[in-house]
Amino acid sequence: MKNKMTIKNLILIFLIAVGISWGCSAEVEELTGPSSIGNILGITASPKTISIAGAGTTTISVSVVTTDSIPVEGATVALTTSRGTLGAASLTTNAGGGATTTLAPGTVQGIAYITASIDNVIASTAVSIIN
Repeated sequence: MKNKMTIKNLILIFLIAVGISWGCSAEVEELTGPSSIGNILGITASPKTISIAGAGTTTISVSVVTTDSIPVEGATVALTTSRGTLGAASLTTNAGGGATTTLAPGTVQGIAYITASIDNVIASTAVSIIN
């Protein structure tokens, strides 16, 4: 059974990576799961660097799918950040299993660690905040 789960996870990683590459330039950085109810969580940030001096933000995207690679609509994903300001602390996934928000840089340089959580799984990504 463990080999089947490993093969399923590899296929899932490939499918999500291909799907994201068609839609934008972000890459899935971490897939975690399955959760207690069978969901797998992914998170990305694009761009990976934002400036305090600029007015820019980065887009934070989350993805929730089942272990059978079926998108989960209506899943609530909680978000936190170690730096900057998130546009939303909670996201609800659409029919494609995805949802997005933004991260504004704030006033402190460093690495912002953005963490997404659903059920009993956590995924994270990092964004550099420069002057």
